[in-house]
Amino acid sequence: MSEKESDDGVSLKPSNFVIIKLLGEGGFGAVYRVHDQKDKSLEYAMKVEKKLERRKHSKLKMEIAILKLVSQERDGRSHFTKIIDRGRKDKFFFLVMQLVGKSLADLKIERPNRVFSLPTGIGASIQCLEAVEDLHKHGYIHRDLKPANYSCGLGECKRMIYILDFGIARRFLNNENALKTPRNVVGFKGTIRFASLACHRNSELGPKDDCESWFYLLLDLIAPAGLPWRKMSDKKDVQACKEECRSAKREKLFQSFRCKEEFGKLLDYIDSLKYHDKVDYSYIYQVLKLAAEVSGVNLDDPFDWETANPIEGSSMFVKSYLSELK
Repeated sequence: MSEKESDDGVSLKPSNFVIIKLLGEGGFGAVYRVHDQKDKSLEYAMKVEKKLERRKHSKLKMEIAILKLVSQERDGRSHFTKIIDRGRKDKFFFLVMQLVGKSLADLKIERPNRVFSLPTGIGASIQCLEAVEDLHKHGYIHRDLKPANYSCGLGECKRMIYILDFGIARRFLNNENALKTPRNVVGFKGTIRFASLACHRNSELGPKDDCESWFYLLLDLIAPAGLPWRKMSDKKDVQACKEECRSAKREKLFQSFRCKEEFGKLLDYIDSLKYHDKVDYSYIYQVLKLAAEVSGVNLDDPFDWETANPIEGSSMFVKSYLSELK
């Protein structure tokens, strides 16, 4: 490929790919849209991360490690993007990966009232949880689940949901695949709107905390009024509101959904879990399907965006990756 110089003079020469355009750039790296050198119809996303002595861990190396681990899940219907190529040069690491469509956050904004229909919201959230289940199976928690970190696929994969951004993922199992001893105090990680109560309380996070964030994501996808704390920015205010929604303001959380009883069961189950507990994902899927049945919706209906044309390299996809590189 022809040599491409980034703004800081880093020469990009992954030999089998041609850069089409820069999608976005941050302090420690960039995201490019590229095509195969021999076949322009084969387009991918390429992430580049600079090597810096002051940066202890490469976030791109973490992402590569996770994608390699989960690549064989679900018999070719994986919720994780495929690695096309990866490598390192003198000054940077690079990862070429499957190109995906718009994020759930972007797709939701395009909808009337900025929410999905109930069959789409529940159906997509089931796939979101499947991705989390597969990640947990390999001993990692995500710690930043939100609509911006999931995208739909392209073409024949338009109905598939892919999980993105493992920049703050953490392994919760040790080298013997036993649960790590929880740390006494843990700094806040993630996004305030979707963070679990344990995260607000600076406690160690486990699989159940990803499930709590996933539950907020589910409501965010389908609730016309949004999450009760959506307009709050202070962590303590958001924490207080989340706690109130467990009791006095519970109705405000579930609004007018016909399946509020089923949603209540999900929240109660997730809240009953402790750091060391294993998650019964089958139970959650069962309750979700019951919620759809109670609401009179068909989870086999086309997703809201299936008749649209998701644009590659959506802004939220780029933003979520670049947020790692600041």
